[in-house]
Amino acid sequence: MPLKFILRFAVILFFVVLLDALVIQFLFSGSTVVILWILTVPVILGIPILMSVLLASDEEMEIPKNI
Repeated sequence: MPLKFILRFAVILFFVVLLDALVIQFLFSGSTVVILWILTVPVILGIPILMSVLLASDEEMEIPKNI
């Protein structure tokens, strides 16, 4: 997999986790924090995957234009 794709995924993942951590830390009480982390794991992983795939070009993923 190309390095540019991996770096894009890592950067998006970092910012999604950071944003999620800040929201959970400052908006919710201590008793619901663990449950919220468990419930947000699909969102934390899904957003970077979808954004990385949508932003990737055919050349970047080494997909031929015409078969």
